[in-house]
Amino acid sequence: MSSKSVFILGASGYIGGSVFIALRERYPDLQFTALVRNPAHFDKLRAAGAAVVPGSFTDVDIVAEQSYLADVVINAADADDLALTNAILKGIKRRADEGKPKGVLIHTSGSAVFLDGGKEGRFDPEARIWNDNNERDIKDITAAMIHGHVDVPILEAGNEGYVEAYIISPGAIVGDAKGPINNGTFFLKFLVQVYTMLQSSVYVGEGTNHFAIVHIDDVADLFLRVFERSQAGVPEGESPYARYFLATSNGVEWKTIATSVGAALARRTVLADGTPKVVSVGDLDPSIQFLGSSERVEADRSKSLGWNPRVIDLEDYVQPDIDAALDGMH
Repeated sequence: MSSKSVFILGASGYIGGSVFIALRERYPDLQFTALVRNPAHFDKLRAAGAAVVPGSFTDVDIVAEQSYLADVVINAADADDLALTNAILKGIKRRADEGKPKGVLIHTSGSAVFLDGGKEGRFDPEARIWNDNNERDIKDITAAMIHGHVDVPILEAGNEGYVEAYIISPGAIVGDAKGPINNGTFFLKFLVQVYTMLQSSVYVGEGTNHFAIVHIDDVADLFLRVFERSQAGVPEGESPYARYFLATSNGVEWKTIATSVGAALARRTVLADGTPKVVSVGDLDPSIQFLGSSERVEADRSKSLGWNPRVIDLEDYVQPDIDAALDGMH
C-alpha cells in the first residue's frame, strides 16, 4: 500500500482532520494530498504529513484534477455540496475512461438522511428502522431526503461501475477531535448558533424524538475499517448498495439534548436561562424544522467490520464541546 495516493477534502476540519490523522498513523506510507483554503493552515497540514493544494470547494477544476490523480478520494468536507461531488466523480470517471485502476471514493454523508420528517417531536416505536445492512433501505434513499441529493448520484455512479464508492453516514458527533487544526463538533456549533439566535434552547412537542449520536474517535475508526475494506478488493458480484455504512451508536431524545445544551450555554452566560422552551415546528424557520423529526437506524453493516462504538452519555460531552465551540468562535 506504500504507493497509494489519497486526496482528502476537509483535512483541516473536525471529521476530516481526525480521519486524516488516524489514517496517517495507521498507514504512514500513504501519500496524502489535502485541498486547503486557509493559508494559515498550510504549515500545520504539511507538518502533519500532507502535500497541500491551495483551493476551495468551488475550485471544481482543481478538485476534478486531484480526484483523477488519486487512488483514493476522501470527502470529509461537505455532505451537501453537489457541485463538489460532481467534480470528484468527473475526475474519477476520467481515470476509468483512460483505463487507469478504478478510483475509490469514501464520502461522508449523515444519518439525518433517515429522519422520518415528523413535525410533532415524537418518537414512534413503530416507525421504520433503517439498517445499513439492508440493501433495500439504501436503494430507497431519494434525492428529496436530507443529504440524499448527493448520496443518490454517488450510489448511481457506483452502479455505473466507474467508481468504487463508499458512503459513511455519521450521526450527531461529539468529542474532542484529533486533527491538525483545532475544531469543535459541527453538531454543537450548530446548536449554539440556533439557540443563540432564538435566545433559548428549544425542543419540539414532547421532545421524545431521537437523533442518533456517535463519538468522533469511533467515526475515525470506522473510516479506517472502510478504507481497509476498500483496499482488500471488491468481492465478486457485490452490489454498490452494500458499501453504505452508518456511523451511529445510540439515540438521544431532543428534550435531553435541549436541556443539556441549554444548561451549558447558561453556564457560559450565552443564555440568560438554560431551561428549554417547547415550540411547534411552525414556530421554527424552515431550515431547522427537522428538529421535530426522529430517526431509527441500525449500523449492522458497520458492525460487521468489527466496529464497536461506545454508548454515549450526552452529559459527559456537552459542556466541554460547548466550551470548545464558543472558544473557537472568538
